[in-house]
Amino acid sequence: MAERKTRIVRPEILRDLMERMLHAAGCEAEAAAIAAGVFLEADLRGIGLQGLDHLPTMIQSLRSGKTIGSAKPRIVKEGDAFALIDGGAGPGQVAAILAADLAAAKAGKAGVASIGIMNSSDIFMIGFYSERIARAGCVGFVFSDAVPLLVHAHGGVEGVLGTNPLSIAVPTEGANPLVLDISTSAWSGSRVRQAAYHDELVPEGIGVDREGRSTRRATEIRKGALSPMAAHRGFGLSLCVALLSGPLVGAQVGKALADSLNVRPGGPVGKGHLFLAFDPACFGDPGAFRRSASAYIQEIKSSRKAPGVTEIRVPGDRAFAARDRSMREGVTIYDVVWKNTEKLAEELGVRMPASAT
Repeated sequence: MAERKTRIVRPEILRDLMERMLHAAGCEAEAAAIAAGVFLEADLRGIGLQGLDHLPTMIQSLRSGKTIGSAKPRIVKEGDAFALIDGGAGPGQVAAILAADLAAAKAGKAGVASIGIMNSSDIFMIGFYSERIARAGCVGFVFSDAVPLLVHAHGGVEGVLGTNPLSIAVPTEGANPLVLDISTSAWSGSRVRQAAYHDELVPEGIGVDREGRSTRRATEIRKGALSPMAAHRGFGLSLCVALLSGPLVGAQVGKALADSLNVRPGGPVGKGHLFLAFDPACFGDPGAFRRSASAYIQEIKSSRKAPGVTEIRVPGDRAFAARDRSMREGVTIYDVVWKNTEKLAEELGVRMPASAT
């Protein structure tokens, strides 16, 4: 098993590099800055599989013309408590930030709000957007129909689903909300990708090879299919996420989504996302809700710990602690990811930083 060698990169250098690479690939300047900011947040939080390591996905889509770097999202249907956004096949992060802010604003007036995005590219780290809703005082939900045909159904072996992530963020009395951000597959596709970089074995039950046989080799899973998390439970949850972020908002699922991602450049994209926001004020006192949420979190953290465990964490704790550390000490990047970035930067004609630290 290969050692995962790393290096440290200053946040401002990493952001500048990603922004310049996105711009060179055809992303309009403002959109490049927004997208680079979301990628950076993933790396800051130790979720590198959604950061610099995932940047090539967007750049490839921009270079092929499937993502239109100059496109602007627009609201095509709207009511007091809902809206539908056409992403224009543009950078997904731009449409997603619009959706998150619109959801919180509408919920602040109507109590609850739902925002759908259609004709979209990937929005990447979905917890970024639910957190944004929570920081505006609302409970935020985000559902996304991921690239299809990566995950097999419970009882099947053929890839028929995406990793279909969901995120829920809850405001608290503390500096940070509680943020749950999970894929509905046993592992995210990006996590398996990083394991394959280092030719690592993964735990049992993560996926199958192309013949449908359970395997621990990440390289073989990438040729076969990921398994749904928690067997039939994860399969059912994944299916629901696909339907909520696909047909419900006028987007596609399954083979139809896969086909839409392979259409001619500039054609419509079938990918969709769903954002929900609930203002606690529609049920009672928002301050009382935050106090109750924080008290229960503290109760859980104070509960008896298993042998060898020093701290009970809730969703978001690890990521926020990692962000604070990264801002002080720099961002940890795998060497293999940095080398892949160097190759891509050369193709784009983008100068790598003379020093990253």
